[in-house]
Amino acid sequence: MRRLLLVVAAALLWAAPAQAFTKQTGTRTMSDGTSIAYDLYEPDGAAPAGGFPGVVVLHGLGGSKDDMAPIAQIFAAHGYAALAYSARGQGTSTGNLELAGPNETSDERALESYFAGLPEVSNTQIGAWGISYGGGQIWNGLAAGIPYKAAEVVETWTDLFSALWPQDVAKSGIVLGFAKAVEARSPLIVQNEDNAVHSTNIPALKLLTRPRSSSGRLSSVTTPVYMFQGRLDYAFDITQAENGYLQTKGPKHLYVGQFGHTPSSFPGPDQAYVIAQGLAWYDHYLKGAPNGIDKTKPVTIAAASGTRRASYAGIPKTKVVGAGFRGTAMVRIGPRFRQALETFGVSLLKVQVRKVVHYPRLVVTVRAGRRVITHGAIVPKVGLQTIRLANYLQFLPKGTRLSVSFGDSSGDDVAYLGFGDSGTIS
Repeated sequence: MRRLLLVVAAALLWAAPAQAFTKQTGTRTMSDGTSIAYDLYEPDGAAPAGGFPGVVVLHGLGGSKDDMAPIAQIFAAHGYAALAYSARGQGTSTGNLELAGPNETSDERALESYFAGLPEVSNTQIGAWGISYGGGQIWNGLAAGIPYKAAEVVETWTDLFSALWPQDVAKSGIVLGFAKAVEARSPLIVQNEDNAVHSTNIPALKLLTRPRSSSGRLSSVTTPVYMFQGRLDYAFDITQAENGYLQTKGPKHLYVGQFGHTPSSFPGPDQAYVIAQGLAWYDHYLKGAPNGIDKTKPVTIAAASGTRRASYAGIPKTKVVGAGFRGTAMVRIGPRFRQALETFGVSLLKVQVRKVVHYPRLVVTVRAGRRVITHGAIVPKVGLQTIRLANYLQFLPKGTRLSVSFGDSSGDDVAYLGFGDSGTIS
């Protein structure tokens, strides 16, 4: 990811008038003795009256402040001070990773306070930019009242439990992949890894994830927030951003674009648009520029390919398309679509379970050919059950036929994305 971000940074710095900047590296000691490593980027020259507006930049899981250098440099080159830091237990920061827990929120508050207290930085015009793990930290910080003037969150969660354990079933491949990336520096992850991967002791997982989730605590947030979420993100689907969009009370924008966690990528082909929108958001809310971004339609969705985008006054209204399958076959194939469709929102699949034999979970995968359109899982019980399918934005051309398969795990070709017994990453 870092190499791709460097390409984006170089392209944007070349395309727009750039301001020279300097970088300083340091550490801050938290109240419990943890040392947090940071990089401070500041534009050259005298600060404007009131100080430079600033942006705190937070990295993804298993990363560090170094990964965020291209983003911080973009902000610094456009007249912002930027503070990128390595979360505890990551990079060269000491301590243990605590899965965006209360200690990490305390660290975030302390770093924002330090940043705002610098004489050359504005103590009121501070924003935050975070991706994945960093975005989750920003949401938690906003819910806890950290006084950001504006924020931007990229491909992240608001409800960690529903994102990774929908309907009490682990997305085991993804959960295991996340755990293996950081377990060497996180006793908390090691302690909970078996439960997390195998969906055991669900009450303990809910207790663990509740204080690490902002959903349900955002109604008091009036900070302007720009949410960037991927059309197809197997870790954090569109619902995670919708939660934030629907619950917060301040100015807000949502962009659903061509990026996401693996096997999608960040940046995607719309990377320049994402960065430009991010700069415009801060130019307006941190610098006071009358650029009109506050007057544009707040929800924008990228097309499946190319550079086309459509904007809406709110979350797009959808039309429910239903289909029924009778019988006991494990794979059913529907008729061809008479027109092109695009999926959006949570789809529901109702299943009549007559007998449970040896299935620890019932996994449903909807495909178009070999392409996964959506999927979901439940712990099976006798009776009529509803499976909530993941909220992915997928284009289905005219003539598409969908297949619906049932089993105790995701297919072998996508096991690392979905639900499985061992969570082994293929």
